[in-house]
Amino acid sequence: MGPQSAVIDCYEQIAPLVARMLELARAGNWDGLVTLEAQFRADIERLKELDPADTLDQPQLAQKRRLLKRILADDAEIRNLISPQLARLGALLDSMHQQQNLHQAYGQ
Repeated sequence: MGPQSAVIDCYEQIAPLVARMLELARAGNWDGLVTLEAQFRADIERLKELDPADTLDQPQLAQKRRLLKRILADDAEIRNLISPQLARLGALLDSMHQQQNLHQAYGQ
């Protein structure tokens, strides 16, 4: 497989992975989402390691654009779904921190 095929191969692996991550986010399966995120990051690192000087022909560029558009749309929806969860987690951590400070200041 040549470098051009490797780039497309990476995008073809990432797109369904992000789609699956979106399904998990929609279902509220945060543990599953975190598990797949590790694979996503590994695939992105692999993509970064490919030679950026290699050029893609027109059909490959079109395929890359189509896959990237799908990946970015799914990623945006995932971010919209996890933002409220992250806000709730942040509020919970703040509350726990305040309780800890009160406990340290006033004892039991």
